Amino acid sequence: MDPKKRNFITQLLSWALAAPLALLAIRAAFAQNSNPKLPGSNVPPYDGRNEPFPDGAAKPDPKQILKQNQGQIHDDVEKLYTLASELKDQVEKTDSANVLSLSMVGKAEQIEKLARQIKNLARG
Repeated sequence: MDPKKRNFITQLLSWALAAPLALLAIRAAFAQNSNPKLPGSNVPPYDGRNEPFPDGAAKPDPKQILKQNQGQIHDDVEKLYTLASELKDQVEKTDSANVLSLSMVGKAEQIEKLARQIKNLARG
């Protein structure tokens, strides 16, 4: 066997054995640490007592969130309609088989972003 190949295979096997051992050592070091927070993190560890919505506070109702978002969804849908109409007019005016203008691509991207925003608002 070629010495270069033998050296490569030997190094590959040593890395294959050393990598899991190193990961186990790192995991054990973190497990021994009494404070599981990462250095520089100000977020306290989850202990079951610090709920985002304590029992005394009411959790937000998805239907209320949808009602609050209804006005914004309506405005966004109107804006989406106007953008789609403008894009349709641009496509009809140009020969898109030969020319694809940057304004059409930009308008299509705006439509896509706005549609995604509307979808996220509708989900609540």
